[in-house]
Amino acid sequence: MSRLSFAVFAAATIAAACYQDEALPASPMTAGAKAKVFLTDAPFPFDSVQSVQVYVVSIALSTHPDTGTSADSMHWVTVAAPHRQIDLLTLQQGLTDSLGIGQVTADQYKAVLVTLNVDSSAGIRFKNGSQAVVQWNGSGLESYGSFVEAPINVPDTGAAIVVDFDVARSFPFNNRGDGAFDFFASMRAVNRAATGSIAGTVQHDASVGGSIGPVADATVSAWTGGPANWFVLSTGKTDAAGHYRIAYLLPGSYMISVDPPFGTNSYASAVDSSVAVNQGFETTHNVTLHP
Repeated sequence: MSRLSFAVFAAATIAAACYQDEALPASPMTAGAKAKVFLTDAPFPFDSVQSVQVYVVSIALSTHPDTGTSADSMHWVTVAAPHRQIDLLTLQQGLTDSLGIGQVTADQYKAVLVTLNVDSSAGIRFKNGSQAVVQWNGSGLESYGSFVEAPINVPDTGAAIVVDFDVARSFPFNNRGDGAFDFFASMRAVNRAATGSIAGTVQHDASVGGSIGPVADATVSAWTGGPANWFVLSTGKTDAAGHYRIAYLLPGSYMISVDPPFGTNSYASAVDSSVAVNQGFETTHNVTLHP
């Protein structure tokens, strides 16, 4: 699951630097709603990668939908300006990194803009210590819009917004046959209170190695859109114990696919086209891979 996520908390609480996605201490609201920004990530699918670092400049919200061509003329409210490097691979299984807090007006927000400094971003480093080549397809300050699945309601009492940055789809590898990563930002934004999650364990059967065991580094994808228009919405990856968690999914039915670790031919992929997600709950979905 190569996902980088920002969680924007529109609340008056000020929390520690790193959070599980469930953590949101209560405190009295001050005048107006405030937005707190966090960062979360699901594991990067390439097990040869040690780190993926981006330099986050700011996060901004707008009450107007971003149609792509209208972004320059839209009114944006900056809710966080961390101006720092973030290692996306340290944020897995729903962990979040606090990026700041800002004042917002209670309203419905339909667009989220993430600004990076690609020149300052450390990029991708392999586990052998070498630096990967990243084609950023831009320079200096670059702003990227998030896919807002549903209007994000921020009442006077505050709300929580998650901007999910999918690392796997944002950094496709070797597309040009040059061994480099290309950067094309893939992000979505949701109201955290409106979401649920899917979690479980991926294991292999006894046909490989003679015993049942966990599958580490398998890629888990949540698809939406229905039979006529399935598309990947969010990705996740199993840890050493075979556990995965895909968080911040709006209620509905998802297709869950599990692909074996990168470069592994021992197991076939598995697909289940009817996994339900309910608001405020975590759905358990365990998977066994077969040859």
